[in-house]
Amino acid sequence: MGTLIAGNRLEQAVAELVARPESPVVTTCYLDVDGAHRPRRADCLAAFHVLGQQAHASAEGGDLARLIAVDEDIAMLEGWIVSNLDRSLTRGLALVACSLESWLRVIELPVPVHDEIVVARRPQILQLAALVATSERFGVALVDRERMRVFEYHLGVLLEFPSLFEGVAPHRERQHGWSVSSAPGRAGDAGTLWAPAGSHVDRREAERAEQHLAMCAAAFAGHLDEHPVDHVLLGGPPPERTRLERHLPERHHSHIAGHVAVRVSAGFDEVLRAVSTAVNEVERSDEEALLARLTGAPWEPETVLGWPAVLGALSAGRVKQLVVGTDRTTRGGARCTSCNALQPPGAVCTTCGAATAPVDDVTEAAVEQAVATGARCHFVAPERIPAAAEGVAATLRY
Repeated sequence: MGTLIAGNRLEQAVAELVARPESPVVTTCYLDVDGAHRPRRADCLAAFHVLGQQAHASAEGGDLARLIAVDEDIAMLEGWIVSNLDRSLTRGLALVACSLESWLRVIELPVPVHDEIVVARRPQILQLAALVATSERFGVALVDRERMRVFEYHLGVLLEFPSLFEGVAPHRERQHGWSVSSAPGRAGDAGTLWAPAGSHVDRREAERAEQHLAMCAAAFAGHLDEHPVDHVLLGGPPPERTRLERHLPERHHSHIAGHVAVRVSAGFDEVLRAVSTAVNEVERSDEEALLARLTGAPWEPETVLGWPAVLGALSAGRVKQLVVGTDRTTRGGARCTSCNALQPPGAVCTTCGAATAPVDDVTEAAVEQAVATGARCHFVAPERIPAAAEGVAATLRY
């Protein structure tokens, strides 16, 4: 059976896969089962069948025993998907099968993965390892004229923090010239319907609301200082949300990535759905922007394509984002015995001239080095990477 995993439990699952001894044939499959991408269960099965055909084709023409083992692995994986897939919380699957030793490991993930199937001697954990090391954290603040709620979203899991601050801005009915409704408005929150009523304007009401939002911003800024995140999402009625953003210190403005369309008083499950939608939009936008940069690589000095250039940048610690095509075969390489630099196959290090040692799979070694140096890893369909890149590209820090 699979297990829905996030956070430290995912790290533990990856460690267990890494610790498994080698076997003649181990088949690893990553499958995107996100309902936003594949609405019908049949869509997921069709995608898996394509991957299964790829694995079968890669084993044809070789040892018959290997081909039989691959086909039996595929049957094990398909059997689990048909009988056990529950997409209520799962958006991605990592499945590892070894029919020769009669074991199957399925990890159900709350985030999508890129379709990939790899036949090797041990589990292929590239996507899982990169997910653990480089998944982004989102800080979320929902605010209105009465209170603020604060959350953190990571690996598909939403955590709500205890109330940081609840203001005392009162909501009085048609007093001193303003009509302040305590009933939900279009945005769903109290205090969003204002209308002039008479000649006298009670400015104290507006001042107290502004003071409340300023105090919320200060509390949220302090929270972000103690709990750093990669992106910030703001929600609540647009007027209050905008004023909260205005009150936030400048150091946090660059992290604001979007807005959450949800009421401050919404239930937890509703907030989770809204935040998940907003996070998907941010991630999709970020990936499109990254791929657009790769397309313009010949004129983009901070982008490199192809294995020699990418490995050289990795060895120098210059890679900010590593992009790897998911439809790939094992690629050999070399690692310097002196300076530890990765490079295409060669007996002599192109960086320092020392001898090198062979590397069975330079892609795996490149992802490991990217993670170790703090670079983000992206796995995309191979057709989305320029052909000249040979399945790998990177953006640079400098």
